[in-house]
Amino acid sequence: MSVLVLLLVGHAAAGEPTVVVTGYTVTPEVLMPGGQGTITVNLTNTAGQATMTETDTYAGSASGTRTETRSTAINAFIESVYLKGEGLKVISGDYGDVGEVGPGQSVTLTFLVQAPEEEGLYFPEVWVRVQGARSVKYPVPVNVNSRYALIAQPAVSVARTAPDRVVPGETFSLSLLLENTGLSRANDLSVQVSPSNATSIVSLSPEHYYVEHLEPGDAARFNLSFATDRRTPTGLQVIPVSLTYVTPDAAKVARTESVGVQVTGQAEMGIASLSTDPVRPSAGSPLTLIIRIENTGTDDATSVRATVDLPFEGTKEAFVGTIEPDNDAPAVFNLRAGDAGDRPYTLTVDWRDDRGAHTMIEDLSISVEAPDRTPIVVGVVVLVIAAVAIVWWLRRRKEG
Repeated sequence: MSVLVLLLVGHAAAGEPTVVVTGYTVTPEVLMPGGQGTITVNLTNTAGQATMTETDTYAGSASGTRTETRSTAINAFIESVYLKGEGLKVISGDYGDVGEVGPGQSVTLTFLVQAPEEEGLYFPEVWVRVQGARSVKYPVPVNVNSRYALIAQPAVSVARTAPDRVVPGETFSLSLLLENTGLSRANDLSVQVSPSNATSIVSLSPEHYYVEHLEPGDAARFNLSFATDRRTPTGLQVIPVSLTYVTPDAAKVARTESVGVQVTGQAEMGIASLSTDPVRPSAGSPLTLIIRIENTGTDDATSVRATVDLPFEGTKEAFVGTIEPDNDAPAVFNLRAGDAGDRPYTLTVDWRDDRGAHTMIEDLSISVEAPDRTPIVVGVVVLVIAAVAIVWWLRRRKEG
C-alpha cells in the first residue's frame, strides 16, 4: 500500500481576468439639446485564460516523488462601473459591486444621461474597476444634434459553447457564435483558431474561417472539433481565437478571444493478475488470494478498496489506497478454504477520482481441491505393519 505525504502546495496566477467593453448603444442615436437618453454598454470577461494554477508535490508513492498541476478558471470581480459625463449630465447609472463575471461571460449596464444645451459631439467615458486587474476607460461617442453625423460602427461579439469536461484521449466539440450587435455592417470577418498553443490538443476541423460580412443583428456559427491525447494535462486548457473585421470607415478591428476547456482525468480499474498461495488450495486449508488491480485510466484512483464475497473464513476486504495511471497494486485476502469444488465469487472495487465515486464489479471463481488423504492412509498402513511385526517378534521370542 502506497502512502502519500503532502510536501508543498503552491499557487500562481497564470493570467489575470480582463474585462473590456465589447459593445454599446446610444438611444436615441441623436440626442436633442437638453434632452435625455440612455447609454447601454456590454462588458465581457474576454480572458478565458485567466487561471489559478495549483502545484502539489507528494512523496512516498511507488514512483518516488510525484508532482500534480491543476488549473482553475478565475472569475473577474467588477468592483464598480460608472459613467464620467464629459459634458453630459449622468442622471443614473453609478454601479458599485457589480459582482463576478466568468471567463467569456458578459454583463450589460445602462446609464441615463441628459444632453447639454450646446450641440456637438461628446465622448463620455465608461470607467470600469476590476479587482486584481487593470481598470478600463472606454469613450462612447454621443451626437447632440450635430450636423457632423457619427459613422455607425459594428460590434462583433463572440459567444462560446464548450463541454463542461473533457477526458484526456477523447475528442470533443465546441461552437463559436459571431453576432453583430452594432449599428452597421462588419466586413471581411476572419476567425483563426490556434489550438497549437494548447498542450496536446489538435484541431480536427479547419482552423481558419471567413465571413464576407455581417449585417447588424446577423450571426454566424462555427462548429469545431478537437482531439486530445492521454497525456493532455488536467485543468483548464485554453484555445486562442483571433478575430478581425473591417468597419464602414475602413478601420480594421482585431482582438483575441479564447475558449477555456476543462480537462478532467478519469480512472479506470481492471484486473492485472490473480494468484493464490498455495497454487492449488485444498478444502479446510489456509490460503492467500492476491488480486493485482490496475489503473488503465488517465487520473489517479484514490481510496481504492476491494472486497470479495467468498464463502470462506478470513479477511474479505482489502484497502489498496492510491493507484496512479498505468500502475497496479495488490489486494491481499488471507482466507481458509471451504468445501472442495469450483466456488464462484464477486470482486467489488470502489475508488474515487476527480469525477467522483465509482465501482467495478467482476465475477470470478476459485477452484478448491479435496484434501489429500494419501499421507494418512500410508501412516495407517505403516502402523499396521509395525504392529504385526511386533506381535510376530514377541511370539518368536516366547517359542525360543
